[in-house]
Amino acid sequence: MEKTCNFCGHATTEPRFVEYVYRHNGDYMIITDVPCEECTFCGERYFEGSTLRKIEKDFEKVQHGSKTPAVAITVPVERYALI
Repeated sequence: MEKTCNFCGHATTEPRFVEYVYRHNGDYMIITDVPCEECTFCGERYFEGSTLRKIEKDFEKVQHGSKTPAVAITVPVERYALI
């Protein structure tokens, strides 16, 4: 379905499956193969509300231990220091 991009005004978006990073209160979850519409000009992505609600529910289940993620990774975090 073609839509006009609300960000840049370009007339073409395309359906894609992308990686989405969900974050809440300093916790993160990476979700792969998330359906969206993506602007072919600027890359802005549009997600259905039902898709975002499912991601949020899955995140809560993982956080509360009622769902095990497909993969768990460790990510190093470094603070940027002005010296």
